[in-house]
Amino acid sequence: MATPNASTSSESQMQYWRRVLRPLVWWSLLALVLFGIHQHQLAMEKTRLNFTVTLAGQAAYPEATVTFDGQPIISGQKIPLGTHQFSITHPKGETYATNFFIWYGAHNLGTIDLKRTMSVLAVTVNPPTPMLYIHGPEFNVTLTNSPGLTSSVPTDQYVILSRYAHWSRSDDVSVTRGAPTSWQIAPHLGAAQITCNEADATGQFMQADGQLIESVNFPYSIWELPEGTYQVKAQHHRDELTQTVTIAAGTTNQLALEFLYGTAVLETEPPGAAVRTSDGRYWGMTPLTVNELKPGDWIFMLQHDGYETVAAPLTITAYQSSSFHTNLISVNYTGSMKKARQAMDDENYDAALKSVGEALIAKPGDAEASALQQNATGLGSLQRAKQLGLQGDFIGGQNKLATTLQIFPDNTEAKALVAEYKRREPEQREKLRLERLEHGNLAFKNALRYNSDADLFPSHEFKTTKPVDQVYTAILYALKIPPSFQITKNFSPLPETYQIEFRQDFSTYLATSAGYRNGVIVCAQTKDDETQILFKLLEYKAEAQIKFSIGNLIGTPMAVNYVPISPARLGQLSDKLQARLTEGVSNVTARIQGAIGQTPPPSTQ
Repeated sequence: MATPNASTSSESQMQYWRRVLRPLVWWSLLALVLFGIHQHQLAMEKTRLNFTVTLAGQAAYPEATVTFDGQPIISGQKIPLGTHQFSITHPKGETYATNFFIWYGAHNLGTIDLKRTMSVLAVTVNPPTPMLYIHGPEFNVTLTNSPGLTSSVPTDQYVILSRYAHWSRSDDVSVTRGAPTSWQIAPHLGAAQITCNEADATGQFMQADGQLIESVNFPYSIWELPEGTYQVKAQHHRDELTQTVTIAAGTTNQLALEFLYGTAVLETEPPGAAVRTSDGRYWGMTPLTVNELKPGDWIFMLQHDGYETVAAPLTITAYQSSSFHTNLISVNYTGSMKKARQAMDDENYDAALKSVGEALIAKPGDAEASALQQNATGLGSLQRAKQLGLQGDFIGGQNKLATTLQIFPDNTEAKALVAEYKRREPEQREKLRLERLEHGNLAFKNALRYNSDADLFPSHEFKTTKPVDQVYTAILYALKIPPSFQITKNFSPLPETYQIEFRQDFSTYLATSAGYRNGVIVCAQTKDDETQILFKLLEYKAEAQIKFSIGNLIGTPMAVNYVPISPARLGQLSDKLQARLTEGVSNVTARIQGAIGQTPPPSTQ
């Protein structure tokens, strides 16, 4: 049998091992690749970019924009390997940009401080302003008496305030990168110098619409005014002067105020007349010199007790004196007499007597005025006598006629009326007697007519020879004797007649109302030797509004109605209620009888 040669055996072994080791190699390569990938992932997790952005040393966020290869990025964010572009932009800072290569691991760029963008701000002020204020978020300056400012400032929004004595302006100015920013302030301002011919005058400097700028004393200067029209108002004592002044830019404008005055000299004979004008202003007493009068037509009223008022017209001229002299006329006696005679013609004798009295004051003891006064008195008495006769008062008419006949003893009309009035006097006296007899009843009826319960109770009457005034006073006193009545009314409704209304309240043992008693007394002088006394008592009891309340059950109701104690309302009265009626009448009767000095029981109407 043949045996294989050596070369063949060796080749077979190599094939064997290649076949055996090939899978192991592939698995080793796969493991190595997986390990490499894992290590790459671990390294990439740590491959981050860290940085901090500031602007001139201050925090720059959120305005700063950071990009990595054109995409926004934040500090600590993972980044890929290789060459990349990194940039930072800020609206107020210069742009930062760089390229760099990234390998595994953290990359810390540290603090990147952006440089603040600057630009030139040029402010020109003409005329120089007393105060210039430039304000921005990072730049502020205040200048005085400044013509302006040129300075490198951070780009931003600025407020530029310029202020003069009477003008100011605030402007918003934007300073941007790339070119200087120029701003000009050039107000049109002027000045004024104002004088006045009255050194003690005061005034006001105002806008054209009357808005006050300053209160002033003269002479007066004002500066830094915007050009335009202004008002100047000056006051001197009671006078006022208003003028306008036009301010032109760049000049001092002059205004001279002048109060124009003249003088009035007023004299009267006799002196001592009060001088007034139509507005009621009092100027003094004559002889009088009035200074500081405005030119024009004036009318002064000269008034003196006992003399007629005189009007003094004067034309006042500036810087000149105007005079007026007059003899005052006594209060017009003839005028008063004329009024009196006119009143006599009109048969207005009261007015005639008044006017004659004024004439006699002006000329005491004047015979003509005294005679006219006597005639007015006599005829006035005759006129009033006729009026009284028409009213049925013949007694009063006779008294007036007696005055007329004293002055005109032969006046036939007065004599005829005397005879007529005497004839009719008994008729009047009888009428007066009958009226007098009924005064008490009439007043008593009127006192009770509005009380719907009055007819439920009886009336009582007394008569006495005592005068009504004495009876009235005594009854008032008797009602006040304890237990007293409360007097609710007390007056005289008719001549020689008095009315008294009184009240008495009743209470339970717990101080709730148990009812009340009202009374009316009328006293009247019916004859010269007779006084009539009428009275009535109205008794009321309290009834509970709620019948089954606790207060009613124990006899002390709180809410009550008042019911007249009368059989017409309650039916048969209990002994207690009847006793209350009797007690009331007896009580008042006793007081009245005591007041008039009588003891018999009263009669009942």
